[in-house]
Amino acid sequence: MMPVSLTYADLVRLIRVSIGAALLVAIGIMFLRWSELQEAPLKVLLQTASTAIGIPPLLVLAFSKLNWTRSWLSWLLGRRMVHGLWWGELFTDFKSADAANPMDPIQIAFVIKQTYFFLTIQSYTSMQPAHSTLETLVVDPRSARAQLKYVFEMQRLHLGENKITTGFGDLRLTTGDSRLEGYYWTNSPTGGRVELDLVTRDCAGIDSFADARRVRDEHQDRSLVVAG
Repeated sequence: MMPVSLTYADLVRLIRVSIGAALLVAIGIMFLRWSELQEAPLKVLLQTASTAIGIPPLLVLAFSKLNWTRSWLSWLLGRRMVHGLWWGELFTDFKSADAANPMDPIQIAFVIKQTYFFLTIQSYTSMQPAHSTLETLVVDPRSARAQLKYVFEMQRLHLGENKITTGFGDLRLTTGDSRLEGYYWTNSPTGGRVELDLVTRDCAGIDSFADARRVRDEHQDRSLVVAG
């Protein structure tokens, strides 16, 4: 079962919004049935309460399924958006036995899928994929600084290897929530820096490095046409 990726603050906001929505529905029903309320107040109040009570579960169900891509909803509930395809570079401190200098930057894609409750990260390079096993998006209430923190796992099969590598990433969400940058560490032990820019919020069907590069190239071509 996928773990819930909510902070305590996220949960509190959801409870408040659910209660507010239920109250608004109740007020709306009583306004529409004002004449009935004068004649049979107990009946109308009970029916209104039974209807309003059903609103929070419906919201919870909707938010657990809805891709977190709507800026107005993100603003309303205070949950930042990271859903989408991200493309950039990975700078690793790994050195092979016959190399004096670190490796050149590696192109990398992140496919992040996010609802209000859930968050998953799949990363792709030309050599190997990796996936997150634990994720959280933490926002400092004082500075509004957003940090995407995650534990990841990858199976290394390159050059005859067959081993599982685990690691931890800590990326900051910047530039109007369109850039992720930060560091990662693994149990190899290696580490490095990751810099990613948002390509598109629509990441459906992207499940390989080739898919991610194709979508990235398509968006770059469209940008060139618009700019031209």
